[in-house]
Amino acid sequence: MGHDIVIRVEGLWKRYGLPVPAAVRSAAAFLRGNRDSHDGDGPWALQEVNLEVRRGETVGIIGRNGAGKSTLLKVLAGVSAPTRGRVEVRGRVFPMIELNAGLHMELTGRENIRLLGAIMGLSRREIESKIPEIQDFCELGEWFDKPVRTYSSGMLARLGFGVAVNVESDIILIDETFAVGDLKFQNKSLARVKEMRESGATVLLVSHSLDTLQFVAARGVLLERGRVVAGGSSRETINAYETLVFRSEQERLQHKVRNRISSQEVMIHHARIVGDGGETITEVRAGNPFGVEVDLSIGRELERPLFSLGIVNAAGILCMWNISEEDGFTRPETGGRCRVRAWYESNHLATGAYEVHFAVRDASSFETLERIAGAASFAVIGPRRSRGVVAELCRWDVVPVGPGT
Repeated sequence: MGHDIVIRVEGLWKRYGLPVPAAVRSAAAFLRGNRDSHDGDGPWALQEVNLEVRRGETVGIIGRNGAGKSTLLKVLAGVSAPTRGRVEVRGRVFPMIELNAGLHMELTGRENIRLLGAIMGLSRREIESKIPEIQDFCELGEWFDKPVRTYSSGMLARLGFGVAVNVESDIILIDETFAVGDLKFQNKSLARVKEMRESGATVLLVSHSLDTLQFVAARGVLLERGRVVAGGSSRETINAYETLVFRSEQERLQHKVRNRISSQEVMIHHARIVGDGGETITEVRAGNPFGVEVDLSIGRELERPLFSLGIVNAAGILCMWNISEEDGFTRPETGGRCRVRAWYESNHLATGAYEVHFAVRDASSFETLERIAGAASFAVIGPRRSRGVVAELCRWDVVPVGPGT
């Protein structure tokens, strides 16, 4: 390895479970019609992973549940052996993969620090010199000298994290530890990780908190189904992750009618999202205009047809709701086959997955003829993070205020 490379992973494949005997594999292949199924030994948790981490880097590992994030950390920690490939780790590693990993439930917090220090190869003198600093960081008070079996999950996190960030380790592996503990402790932990990065320690962390990763990690790696599918700066990797999730959510929403109320007098044949050129699209670039087009048949002449359209995000929050008459559109005596299009010239939707709700009413009688939730779906993608319902730039200003102002 290069002098500044502390982790190198080449062609890493990993799966769990015992190998399937050849006879059993052959029988299974025969029953499948000789179709391959993960080499007959179960699905791969990691596939062809290649990764290099340099000294002093903080790298965030992100991905959906089951992507292989925790498995990767376990392999790097030496807890789990690779099935194929090569893994090289240079330096002292402190893995924070489970809150109670390495802790003896009957020992006190102080005694567990001595145990963990001994496991890491520290001398008795080194351990004793670190205990006051760790005790101060953990803020456990009188619980520091009580058995850890009496600790809450947050207290366990304080103890484990206190050891990790106060014992001189070359590499620290963190798996979702920031998710526990109160807000004060989380902020304190984040600040310490940043200090460690600046002092030359290498940190790999897994977290579903994208804000935490963007704050702490300089670089990111995106895993999907055990493979590295994106990497780069933390912001670039988070954007790739959100786009992956939004596309998946849009596919889930696609063609799934959530709820429908019909008088049988209106038939909706098709609904689609359209772009500038009238083409059918499933993704809209953030800020770009788009339209919703509904092809329908109305069984009788409506004196005052009223069309309404709602756009709902994946959390079920109504983001926009438009009614044709309120938008200044009036078309008397509509009937038969027609195509209704609503065009959004100013698209301020935040990145995310959305579905369309559509309704047809007879305004003269206030009768709802057709209402359908989930008529169409689409995803908004772009470089900005997904926060809130709409994406709107604002003007910032800082005005200095002098004494006596």
